[in-house]
Amino acid sequence: MDVEGAPDLDVQGNIVDHEYRIEQDGRRVAEVSKRWFRVAETYGVEVAPGEDPALIIAVTAVLDMSR
Repeated sequence: MDVEGAPDLDVQGNIVDHEYRIEQDGRRVAEVSKRWFRVAETYGVEVAPGEDPALIIAVTAVLDMSR
């Protein structure tokens, strides 16, 4: 994903099943997973310390809407 004024974000994993990582310059900035929850259609987003949570949640929402 293109990020204006910062390095692009790379998404690696299974977007459809909500099991993926978001990386920037080869380092993990967030992880999205359903394995933390037992409720159907529920998933969590873990944002690395120092990262912009609003940006990560926005990216996750866009990916969720595009599936």
